[in-house]
Amino acid sequence: MNTNTILSKELLDLSIYAFHKKLTPERERAFSALLNFSTPYTHRSASALTSMVIDSHFEVHWGGKRVKMSGVGYVASYPEYRGNGAIRGLMTELLRDNYEAGTVFSYLAPFSYEFYGKFGYHYAFEQKLYRLPAQDFPQGRRTIGRVSREQISSKEHATDGAVSPLMSSSETLTDLMKIHESAYNKGSLARSVEQWHYYFEYKSQPYFAVYREEGKALGYLIYEFSGMDFVIRELITLTDEAKQGLYRFIASHAGAFSEVVWQAPSDATLEQDMREPQHAKISLLPYMQARIVNLDAFLESYGPPDFPVEIIDEILPENHRIFGEGQPEKMSIGEFTAKILRKEQAILREYF
Repeated sequence: MNTNTILSKELLDLSIYAFHKKLTPERERAFSALLNFSTPYTHRSASALTSMVIDSHFEVHWGGKRVKMSGVGYVASYPEYRGNGAIRGLMTELLRDNYEAGTVFSYLAPFSYEFYGKFGYHYAFEQKLYRLPAQDFPQGRRTIGRVSREQISSKEHATDGAVSPLMSSSETLTDLMKIHESAYNKGSLARSVEQWHYYFEYKSQPYFAVYREEGKALGYLIYEFSGMDFVIRELITLTDEAKQGLYRFIASHAGAFSEVVWQAPSDATLEQDMREPQHAKISLLPYMQARIVNLDAFLESYGPPDFPVEIIDEILPENHRIFGEGQPEKMSIGEFTAKILRKEQAILREYF
């Protein structure tokens, strides 16, 4: 095996152990696909891998353009090496590298908000969890367009050799990307083609439904089945007709499922379309933390804040700055990031 193959296997073995997963061919392929757009940071003792952090290279929508975002994940150590400071060293190195690269943001889904607060991250995003009886999902209506079930690839991942009856459309992925780009996206991922394939061929293999009028794609649904739950992964519509058409498609599954579940972006308003919204269980879930990595790069697309503030960054002191007149409010770089993201109504609509 070459060096890259050996490292990939070591990283996968640590992730399987640390996150209590089962090693399967599908998980191995997914992990390999992730590494194609990621940088692993590793710590070793006597040449053996002890700890790792994986930095995935994304872009997010901000200020009318795409900016660099570091997605931090797979933070793990073998138990006999925990508490030795390795993760702190790796996180510091990762942030330093991203600062030098002009990365604007970093996001992560924390196991502990307090732990990552030490690295300048702060609670910044929520998700809205809907759980409702399938018969209470909005019924939608007949529309001038139509909904079709499609695939973004003809790859076959089933282990039993079964072949899907759906043919892959060469236009499907392009249409999904156009819809995603056209929706309100401030703060959200701008997925590359490679990342679309990673999430929806390798990491999971969901179903897709696309709403079109006269050949123009105006909405899409990404969904899965889990027991008796119909699970919405992403639902994006650009017109009311597209929303009604996809609602009708979802509602047509009511006889086969007990509940519809949707972990939606925080700005979702499904309850406003329900006939009996009191039947839904709706929860606001704390989600990702964020921090600005390179403050100068952020200011290029945002400009200076319109309130007096003193920004403190203990990991990247280059970001220490004072803005405005009068008595400034002292904030960590993470607190400042969260305030700006909320002020700008940033959302995360993607299924990670």
